[in-house]
Amino acid sequence: MVQARKKPKAKVANPAKTLEHRREIISIHQFSKIAMTFWLGGTWMAGIVIFPVLFKTLDQITASEVVGQILNIQAYIGVICLIVAIIEVIINHKLSLLMTKRFWYIISMFSILVINYFAIFPVVYHLREKLSSIAHKFIALQNNTFDFWHSLSAILFVFICIIGMLYLIEM
Repeated sequence: MVQARKKPKAKVANPAKTLEHRREIISIHQFSKIAMTFWLGGTWMAGIVIFPVLFKTLDQITASEVVGQILNIQAYIGVICLIVAIIEVIINHKLSLLMTKRFWYIISMFSILVINYFAIFPVVYHLREKLSSIAHKFIALQNNTFDFWHSLSAILFVFICIIGMLYLIEM
């Protein structure tokens, strides 16, 4: 004789939790990943495609001004995206926060971004203004200083991109 199997009773989920889950359109983890991908993708696109094209098609002074404006916007977007990322890591890792690579990637990117934006960009901007407004003799003397600060800023830009890639891979 074959016995009929009894179906187990389905568990009734907590209605409050189910309702809360239904309202969630996107998780903080997903939002953080989208935000960081948006910022880092834009950073790579600007550095690899947009900036070289600007310097090839426009005169150097105009291209520098446009690049400066783009970098300014990117810095603010980066700060916002990194704040979202740190909130996500805090929510998901709570007490083990300091032991996660993602936390240190965020802190590294944020530190480099702030140093580059608030310490190095103003020096580059000031030197660019000085260089564009005076005679060629002085430009030759100051060009080494400008090249140093500009190169340092570009290197930090690349570091942010590399750390950002590691962060996204870690997610």
